[in-house]
Amino acid sequence: MSAAALPDGLFTLIKSAIRELVAACAVPGSTGPERVEQLTGYSRGSISRWQGDAYRDLPPLDVVVLLEFTTQRPVVSRWLASLSSHQLVPMADNGDTGCLVHDLVRTSGTAARVTGELSAALADGVVTPREAKAVKAAIGEHMETLTSVRRKLAGVAARGE
Repeated sequence: MSAAALPDGLFTLIKSAIRELVAACAVPGSTGPERVEQLTGYSRGSISRWQGDAYRDLPPLDVVVLLEFTTQRPVVSRWLASLSSHQLVPMADNGDTGCLVHDLVRTSGTAARVTGELSAALADGVVTPREAKAVKAAIGEHMETLTSVRRKLAGVAARGE
């Protein structure tokens, strides 16, 4: 992948996602890079270059998949999905619709957080960047909750009458 083929700042964002993924690999007794070395066999120098903005090195795709599977944190996958205005949503554990009452409570809670954050941001008539980020985060959480409920209901609807 050449630097000219990427829009400004994109490579830095890739490196940021890689750093987050490597850090997520930390376990008691091992730092993230040490654990990545144990899991993949790559040297600490290679792992350091994957994380450093000064280097063009990136981990191979199979390493990213292994690390995301091991940590159960799809850091890079979530970032890639966001590039095309998509999001990753956890799948239902067993295809069961689960407890929709719990979903109702969760949806009400996230909706209340959106309302609260937006009300606080608009209280003085000026929305600051910090307030905008807080509102966006609350909206994102609410959207994830709604998407989860929608998936469960789609499973119910697919079963028919």
